Amino acid sequence: MSVVCGRYDAAFTLDDPDALVGAALSCPACLDATTRLAVGMRRNRLDARCTCLACGSTWSLSLAPQQALRLSLDPPRSADVHFSAQLPPALMPLDLDDLDA
Repeated sequence: MSVVCGRYDAAFTLDDPDALVGAALSCPACLDATTRLAVGMRRNRLDARCTCLACGSTWSLSLAPQQALRLSLDPPRSADVHFSAQLPPALMPLDLDDLDA
């Protein structure tokens, strides 16, 4: 059985350690840290659609641009973070392979 847990403001900063970022992304139902996040735009705001890989619960997080930057540069190991291709280019994570070309 999966639970829809609602919408929350993400509670981490750009310079927080992985443990705090992972805790902020943890499932609100079972508190497991293994989550999948799909970061995109919703109603002109940064948004992450989250799924708990342990219990199947879902929830949404409102993200600030600095939080999206943190997730793109150094996501916590417990989170599987994906970015929508529809994000504005300035908000897309940097692809380091493009720098080698």
